[in-house]
Formats: sequence, structure tokens, C-alpha cells
Amino acid sequence: MCKKELSGRGIFAQWLAAAMPLLLSPVVSRAEGGITNEGPFTVFRTGTNETLLTLSLPFSAPPTNSPSLLRFEIGFATAEPDVPDTFFDSFSVSLQNADLSATALLLTADRTGVQWAPANPGGLTLDPANVEYADASFADLNPALALKFAYSVTFALPALLTGSPLTLLFDLFDNLNTAASLAYVQGVRIESAVPVAKLHSATLVGGPYADETGALLNETNRIFTLNKPAGHRFFRVAADRQTKIVAISTAGNQVVVEYQFVQLALRSSPVVMGPYTVESTAALDETNRTFTVSPPTENRFYRVFSDVPTRLKSPRTSGGQLVLEYGFNP
Repeated sequence: MCKKELSGRGIFAQWLAAAMPLLLSPVVSRAEGGITNEGPFTVFRTGTNETLLTLSLPFSAPPTNSPSLLRFEIGFATAEPDVPDTFFDSFSVSLQNADLSATALLLTADRTGVQWAPANPGGLTLDPANVEYADASFADLNPALALKFAYSVTFALPALLTGSPLTLLFDLFDNLNTAASLAYVQGVRIESAVPVAKLHSATLVGGPYADETGALLNETNRIFTLNKPAGHRFFRVAADRQTKIVAISTAGNQVVVEYQFVQLALRSSPVVMGPYTVESTAALDETNRTFTVSPPTENRFYRVFSDVPTRLKSPRTSGGQLVLEYGFNP
């Protein structure tokens, strides 16, 4: 028999935080076109009267002696109707090396869905199976559009994209019709292919916990698979970010443990009863569990939006910035 232990002892999304009067500059509108930073998300919106919005992110040269992975989460949403013979608004992601001799087109999304590793004349030819993806929860962004989807993406860098600096390109194409579209990215990074999460288990809920050395990790889908243990077993996931186990199931003689990374965002309001909106300028430091915002100019109440129980601690100032430290409730 298997039992599950959840980080923070909860599955369902919850609002938990200390609300306190602090000063902060007014919240910026979220519905304007262009590219904005809103909490952990970089958001692209149509409506600027420009056909193309592009964001370029530079990366140092990945090593040639060990495999590297590009990881990120994307979302795309649109209000466009399904009209025949139409070039829809679209969002594309591509990766190129420093001398532009190798360009990989990872995906293109529009109202019809996502094309993974589409045709890329003059660029690298990718097998769609090399671009791994898993469904993700769509971010809480405005405007709320009817058609939307989000994915967690992992791309193993081919040899031609290692050993020199890289540029990751995000392109939002706007066909300039009246229907709104938006896209967003978060968690963009290149990292070693060495697993960043480990499964621990114990026979007692209080431990001691030890590595499940036989557990196989599917990082893209965030799933561990292991042989069914004898007797009761409690599991937890150890990673460099806060995690929670969302499901444990059995398949034949194996146990499947699914986990997620905890989502965090800082929200604020001029009045304690709200409504609360995302602080677009807040910088999140998950290692030290802090949000940092600009110095205040008016009374402001804060809450942390998270899918595990969370609380805000007393604020402090550092380097002319306001630092809001949070903790996870037991």
C-alpha cells in the first residue's frame, strides 16, 4: 500500500498571507499591448499596431562535454474566430547560435494549436519527438480569452547548439485584426541534463527519508516511476524549488508519483478587502523566499498567491528596495 505526503500538506490552491498596509507605486494596467513583465511571467499582447513583437534572451555557451536542456513554460490565448484562409495571430520560439549558422524552430502556436518542431527552411531539421512537452496550468492574466493552452517544454540541445553563446527568440505575430491574443513565457533556463529532482521515501511519515535510487524520472511530465514497495511507504520530492506531490497511482507492479513545482505570485491592493492584482514589478527569489518591489508611495496591502499554504513575514528594506519574505505553512 502506498501513501502520499504533500509539501505544505495541501493539494488545492489557497490564498494565505498576512495583509499589511505598506506603500507602493500604483499597479500598471495589464490589458495594454506590447511586452510586459508581470510577476514571474513575460507577457506578449497584440494591439500595438505592429505586426511583430520580438524578445531576445542571450545565453552563455553550453558545454560540449555534457548534455544540456533548454526548459521553459509557455502559454497562448486568443479571441480570434475560426475563419477559413486566415493567417492567425501566432507565437513562435526559436534558438540560434552566435554566428547564425544554426537555428532551431521549436514551436509555433496559434488558435489551431501548437506545431512542435515545424518545417524550418534553411535552419536545423528537428524531430518533433526531441521537443518534449507536457500540459501546464494557464497563468492568471488579463484579458481572459476563450481559447487558451499552456505547456512545460524541454528541448535537448543538439551538438550544433553547444560550445558557443546562444540567443533564444520569442516572436508574437499580430495580424492586426480586432481580436485580441496573448502569449507568455516563464522559467526560461538552460541547465545540465542531470536530474534536478529526487524522490525520497520512508516507512514512517516523520522519516527518516532516503533516496529511492531505483526511481526513474520523467522531468518533462514531472513523474517518478518505481517498483511497488512492500508495506506502507511515504514519499516526498526533493528539488531546488518548492514542490508538491499531486498524485500517486499504481500501474501493474509499479508506482507512479506525479509532482508539480509550486506557483508563486505577489498581489496587492490599496484596500484590505481587495480586489488584489499581480505586482508586475515584483522580483521573486525562490532560494531566499522573498519578493522585492520598488519603494512605496501609498498604502498597500499584500498577499501571496500560491497553490500551497503560504504566509508573509514582516517586511524590511534593503538597498532602497522593499523586501517581502514569505514562508510555507506546515
